[in-house]
Amino acid sequence: MEQLLSKISRNLYVIPGGFFVTKLFRKFYRSSETTTNWRNFSFRGVAMKVDIAKQMGNAIYWRGAHDWAPIFVLEKFLKKGDTFIDVGANQGEYSLWAARKVGSKGKVIAFEPMQQLFDQLTENIRLNESFQKTITPVKLGLSDKKGEVALFASEDSNEGTNTIYNTDKFSIELGKIQLDTLDEQLDELKIDTVNFLKVDVEGAELQVLKGALNTLKNNRPILLLEINKDACIAGGYMPEDILDLLKPFNYSFSKIGLRGSLSKVDVLPDFCNILAIPQ
Repeated sequence: MEQLLSKISRNLYVIPGGFFVTKLFRKFYRSSETTTNWRNFSFRGVAMKVDIAKQMGNAIYWRGAHDWAPIFVLEKFLKKGDTFIDVGANQGEYSLWAARKVGSKGKVIAFEPMQQLFDQLTENIRLNESFQKTITPVKLGLSDKKGEVALFASEDSNEGTNTIYNTDKFSIELGKIQLDTLDEQLDELKIDTVNFLKVDVEGAELQVLKGALNTLKNNRPILLLEINKDACIAGGYMPEDILDLLKPFNYSFSKIGLRGSLSKVDVLPDFCNILAIPQ
């Protein structure tokens, strides 16, 4: 019954308000597991293996995506043959959806530094045979310089919030990760065209962009950025510093709302997904 309801639940994304039905299903079948609890499923041509004991994995299993709004944006702006860069790829959700859209002539480069999530990313790529030549996984974190830093987690079950900044909430050390810049990595991979750049790195977004100035200058890709004011402050800057860095490249900024709707912004909310479009 769980598998049938989850299949129905995933397809409710097409209905405004379907989220509330999905929420009811998830509550009824709430996982009591405190350790890993894996599920495999296929949805709209994408196969995934997720841990429903984790917050993000559970959301993807029941909803088809942990947050549909950015997925709607990817599907609207990505084109066949595009090159998509996924910084903070996690278990591969955005990379898989992007690969589905850019097709066999496109490229997806997925950066994920944490070993456990990188293993899950590569497993999810393996499950999608038609995407295997499209997606290139890279086990690295990105910043404004090469280096090695510790990665930290919180006590909750959200596997999408690991950060390089040690705070009262994020104090569980997960081990060291390697860092490089996006500009250097794209040179090594011989990627000379970038159409879309997604960055979700829990407070290190500004550093990633500083390490991608040549990419921004030469390609002026569309940008999808998660903005979390608390995470930015932990990283030593304010969200508006990201806008200031990008303004010389003549971007316009929109907040991503329900079902991928866009509304222009000049001042950033404390938490939001931002789409930056070159003018």
